[in-house]
Amino acid sequence: MGSFSSSEAVSTGYVPGDGGVASSSDQQLIESVAQGDELAFVELYSRYKVSLYNYLLRLLNDRSSAEDILQEVFVAIWKGAGRFRSQSSVKTWLFRIAHNQAMSWHRKQKPVIEHKEEIIQVGQGADPEKDFLKSWKTDQLQEALSKLSPNHRAVVELSFVHDLTYNEIAQIMDCPVGTIKSRMSYALKHLDGVLKRRGISQ
Repeated sequence: MGSFSSSEAVSTGYVPGDGGVASSSDQQLIESVAQGDELAFVELYSRYKVSLYNYLLRLLNDRSSAEDILQEVFVAIWKGAGRFRSQSSVKTWLFRIAHNQAMSWHRKQKPVIEHKEEIIQVGQGADPEKDFLKSWKTDQLQEALSKLSPNHRAVVELSFVHDLTYNEIAQIMDCPVGTIKSRMSYALKHLDGVLKRRGISQ
């Protein structure tokens, strides 16, 4: 397949969301993509291009690189759809590809120093933390998140923005659930510290 830009939809006569494959589940779409179905691929692209792009942009803090890597992610999805296994959701699988591409990009940049994490158990239903983060102004949150390492930034983004569970995030980042909880605990402490230094209380 040569391209999957918006012109792809025009050239095929297919409008994302307009009946046909638009009513298919993600699982059905990825199975069709594995068989070389371009219309299914365009629909999958339409469903996830924005969320994957936003995830990459927050991890990379570079619009041009995020756009380039998004293209690489969908090339990998097109070529690798046949390797998808239903032990995880399609969404989790797509974000894992995007995460791996983003981490590969970071490794090619300056070395990333990971912070030492204190293992603290954080409940799966962490509604107080979600309410806490939602109370921030967007610019304050983004500035604070930018100070975190890519892996710490990723757990916050995947949990609070993309509404994924710790188990799903662990699959995406290929590490134990305990590590995800530890990174979340560290990230929330960091964000809390930023607020306090600015004189903003919960």
